[in-house]
Order: sequence, then structure tokens, then C-alpha cells
Amino acid sequence: MRHLVIQIIAFIRGRVYQIKIDREENSVIKQQTVNALRASERELLNIKQPYYKCSITNVEITLYRMVFGRKKDTIDLKYCGKEYREWRAFMWLDNASDIDILFYEPYARIIADFAKNEEYNPLTIGVFGLWGAGKSTLLKLIDEKLEGQDGIICVTINAWMFESYDDAKTAIMEALLQELKEEVPIEAKKKLGKLIKRVDWFKLGTKAVSTLAPIVASAATGNPLPMLLNVTGSAEEIGNTVKNAANSIQSLKDEYWKEEDASNDEGTINNIRKFREEFSDALKNDDIKNVVVMIDDLDRCRPERIIEILEVIKLFLAVDRTTFIIAADENVIKYSIREKYPPMNGFDVELDKEYIEKIIQLPIYIPELSAKDIQNYLLLLVAQSYLEQESFKHLISKLFEEKRTISGDVITLEEINRLIDELHLSWKSEGKSTFNEMSSIIDEIREIVATTLKGNPRQTKRFLNTFITKRQLAKIYYGDEIDISILAKLLVLQKLDNDLFIQLNEWNKEFDTENKKFKEIRTEVVNGDLDGQNQWNTPQIKKWLECKPVELENYRLEKYFYLTRENLKSSSIDESGFSRNTKEILERIGRAKAGQMMAIIKDMKNLSAEEISDVFKVIVPKIEKGEMKFFVIRDLFLNFDVYKGKIVDAIGKSTVTIRAGDMAALRTMYNSDAGSMNTALETMIKRGTLTDEQIAEIKEQRKS
Repeated sequence: MRHLVIQIIAFIRGRVYQIKIDREENSVIKQQTVNALRASERELLNIKQPYYKCSITNVEITLYRMVFGRKKDTIDLKYCGKEYREWRAFMWLDNASDIDILFYEPYARIIADFAKNEEYNPLTIGVFGLWGAGKSTLLKLIDEKLEGQDGIICVTINAWMFESYDDAKTAIMEALLQELKEEVPIEAKKKLGKLIKRVDWFKLGTKAVSTLAPIVASAATGNPLPMLLNVTGSAEEIGNTVKNAANSIQSLKDEYWKEEDASNDEGTINNIRKFREEFSDALKNDDIKNVVVMIDDLDRCRPERIIEILEVIKLFLAVDRTTFIIAADENVIKYSIREKYPPMNGFDVELDKEYIEKIIQLPIYIPELSAKDIQNYLLLLVAQSYLEQESFKHLISKLFEEKRTISGDVITLEEINRLIDELHLSWKSEGKSTFNEMSSIIDEIREIVATTLKGNPRQTKRFLNTFITKRQLAKIYYGDEIDISILAKLLVLQKLDNDLFIQLNEWNKEFDTENKKFKEIRTEVVNGDLDGQNQWNTPQIKKWLECKPVELENYRLEKYFYLTRENLKSSSIDESGFSRNTKEILERIGRAKAGQMMAIIKDMKNLSAEEISDVFKVIVPKIEKGEMKFFVIRDLFLNFDVYKGKIVDAIGKSTVTIRAGDMAALRTMYNSDAGSMNTALETMIKRGTLTDEQIAEIKEQRKS
């Protein structure tokens, strides 16, 4: 609790100081504010426990980045104790990497070439990829390519910073102008400073429209009713509100809006046009060739914020000598567009696609990493944790130079060890011995782990962090009693199928001299004797069974399940690692109408086995909750035999009463496979979700 409270305090302080710095033009007062922030840092970090110190440091680093942007101001990490530095050696941080482990350099080079080319601007480039695909890392690489080039100004803005603003449009405009003001020549500074004031007037104009419109209407018509209905407080307060509003509106007219513009719709258009003209004029400087604005984390924002930011780029900011690079998950943007502009009159027109094409001229899609790429990534992340930074950079450069990243073969552990020796790379303290232990375990399981991570770098880091955390806990709880390879194998099973993970735990409770039920299942799978519809008989689980140690039935697993007990209560679904195709199918199923399912089923059958498994991870719990339409359940039941058991079990667990409209689907399912459905029907009778008359109707249909 203390940790959380301190973080909140730090965040609030940082936001307050940020506002002061952004709005304060007086250099003396601005410096005082900066000093206050640094003093706040020292105050907050003056805590005895290293854990608290370091947590606050992370918060303060974030705040510094929010306040200073690309400036060189940094935080002295001397406050972090030895415990933190040791812990960091065993963690992979979820942020943009300083080293190109994903080998995105070719993408960065191409995008940077487009971005700095004056012939193409104004240009908006979309860097599209799923959450965790490495978009932020790619933006960082692009920034490095552009930094220091003559006439190129590069600015990075985190869209998520503006999530809490009432008016994100003006907020992001102001932030961009403030950033640019620090980078441009003196002549352009003056023009941008004038534009910043224009943004303030836009803010006031927005407020006048949203909150003061009733007052304006009252003054214009002589009718006090709108004002009385919308303004609360004493007569004096109301009078002051009206007076302030009138003064503000008059200021708008005098300072920015012309008389003829203020009273009609053309005024807004004219003001947008004037802003664009003035912004374009500010960039017409011999020392400015192009301004490259990179916008990150757009897909973390709410739909309305996403649309606002896209529109402000298109309407206000996309002028000559500008290039915008927007990093986001395209599916999230499409969803936001559909939320803002839903299909009319039932016509499913692809407005989202057309909208994106209007905004973004050059889409660049980051491909999902292949299973081979993820295998390489896993091993390289382990190497990164135990090699000195410069040594690891040298290793990555050598692999890139030898084109190992684009070869068809997986980078082997033997190859990594050979290069480490040949290049005389340096280890961190006690790095080599720990690396040997970790790398051998990861090397054994990485093939099957790679299939569960769906080409997602963030999920890869999270898996390794989970494993490392459990490893540390195992040493604390049990010392050397735990076989780390067994722990790793169980974590992989939990990632593959949490239901089977829970089942293995139940079987382990009956352990005598061995786990007989697990041994029976494993033997049947190996010999090909297991029913094809059994959950243990999927391709992924077969690979998992082959991982060392193979004969898991010979080990008591109570201690291992205790370390992972948070996963024994319910199946947890992490959709962030799903592929683009998986998410699209799930979205289509969620919007499906009768008659559309067969087309969806056809496309779904083209998915990989892992992707189909992910679809059912989401669908099955929804069936249990009664959130899935029966015509969808029916078509999935008829077309995916492997998942019939899960579907039937989910139907039986549902507490939602069967309606008359569901009967046709149930009859079809029963006619197709009475054996599978009988169990579900019996359970539904016991739960009271189905009547005897309804069951008779279902079975009678079969006889006829």
C-alpha cells in the first residue's frame, strides 16, 4: 500500500509540474519548477527499502520523459540499491529495447528514408502491428536513423499521455508545438509561439461551445431559460459566470475570429484553414527540411480519443514539410472507427478501411514473428540478461552480419556459445554459470513455447519473467529440492491449456508410486490409441509430452503446483498475444448474423491449429455464460470435432434457460452426434435450463 501511495503522489506531482512547465514562458519560474520536480524526486526516493526506491525511480523516470520529452535531462539512478540492480539482471523490461534483438533495422531504414524525403510530404505512415509486436522499438530505431541529419527534426509523442484530457485535440496540438519550439530556429520559434496562443483560443472556443452555449443563447435571444437550466449557484456566481463568459467570447472575437466568421459554420472551417496556413508558414525555413512526428501507443487510448488524434493530424497538422508516423494495432483503430461511425441501415460497408486509407498514405505492417523467430528471440533474451551490454550488442551485430536472422534454421545454443568464445565477449558477475543453467532449460522447451506465444515479443518477455520469478521463489521456498526443468515444463502446459494444467494437478493428488492417470494418457498419446477428440491429443500437447523430462509421471508435483497455485482456480485467457487472424475471426463471430457463419467457418478452418485453439479459448467460456448464440454454437459443433467435448461441457455448465428459438440448433446438434449431446442434455435437466418436454421434442425429431 505504501508503494502505491508513493507512486500516486509522484504521478500527481509530476502532472502538476508538467502543466506548470508547459504553460510557463518565464525562464526563471520555469527553472524553479524544474528544480521543484527534482527536489520532489529526492524527497520521494529518500526511503530505506531499495524496493521502494527503485519503484519510485521508475515512476520518476516516466514523469521526466513526460515533462522533458527528448531533452537530455535524466534521473540519477544512484538512489537504487544493490538489490534492485541484481533483480534487474533477471528481468526483461516491457519497453522499447535499446538493442535491435528483433532485427527490425531494415524496416527502420526504409521508413526513415520515406520520412525524410521532402518529395513525399505531407505524408502519414502507419506502422501496424499487434500489441507487443515491437512497434515502440521500431520507432526508436527510426529516431536513431533520423537523429542528427541536417534539416530533419524528429519528435516523439505518446498518445496515451492525452487519454485523460477533456480535449485531446488541442492538448496534442499544444504538446507538438511546444516540442517543436525547442528544436526549430529562432524565427520559427516566434511563429510557433503565436500558434500556441491560437491553441489556447481553440481551447476556450471548445469550452464556450460545450459549457457556455446556454449562456450565449440566453444573451442572444433574451430568453433566460437555457441559462437557468444549465448554470447553478447563487445569483452573484451566475452573474460572474455570465460576465466572464462574455469577456472570454469577446476576447475570442477580437484576438482570433473575425466578426463574419464567428456566427456561422464557415468560421470553424476558416479557423482550421488559418491554423494550417500559419503552421505551414512557421516551417518554411531554410534550416527545416522536414518535421517527423512519431506517435506511439495510440491503440492504448479509448476509441473516441483515437479518432480525435487521427482527425487533428489530418485537419490541422498534416502540412508541407511534415511526416507523421503512427504506431498502432490496426484492428483497434478499425474498432474505434466502427464505434464512432457505425454501419447505417444494416449495410456492412467497410467504412473503417476507407477511413484509414484517407488518413494513412503508407501502411507498413510489422509481420508476426514466426515460431523460428520466437525460438531465436527466447535464446537471445537469455543471453542478453547475462552478457555485458556492449558484448551483447557485438553478438547481435555478428548474427545480423552472418544473415542468421533470415536463414531457415533456428539459431542453436551451440552456435551462441561458439560466438561468445570466438568474440571474447564479457559476462556480467556470475553470468556464465547461470546462463548455462538457464539456456539449457530454455533450449529444451523453446520449440513448444514458441507455438504458444503467437509471434509476440512482449508475450515472450512475460513468459521468461514468469519463469524467472518462479525460479527465484522455488529457491527461496525449497532450495535445491526443485528441478527447474520440471517447473519450466509445467509453466509451458499452463500456457498451452490451463484446463489440462488443472487436471494434471488433480491426478497428482492420487500419486502413490507414480501418477497412473497421467502415465496412461501419455502412453496412449505416444502409441496413437487416444480418442482424437481428447484435449491431450492435440499437436501442441503431443510436442509438450515429448519435452524433457518425458516421464513426468515419476515425479511428485505438489511443490511445483504450489509455486503456480494462482493458475489452479480458473482458466485465465490472455488475448493480447492472439494473432491478427484470430482476433479478426473472434470479432466476426461476435457480430455474426444467421447465414454468415458458414463463411466465417470456412476462413476459420484456414487458421493454424494454435489459432483455432485460441478462438475456442474465448468461445467456450462465453458458451458457459450463455453469451453465445446457438446458431453459432451449432455451426462450431458441426465443423470442429476436436472441440465437441468442450462445447458440450460448456453447454451443460450454462445456467441460462433454453429458449424456443434455440431448439432448432439443439435438434441439429443432437441429430449429428447423439452420444456427445446426451451428456449435455442430462446436465441441463439437472440444472433446470431444459425441460423434459423440450428434451422429448429434441429426441423425437431424431426418430422422425
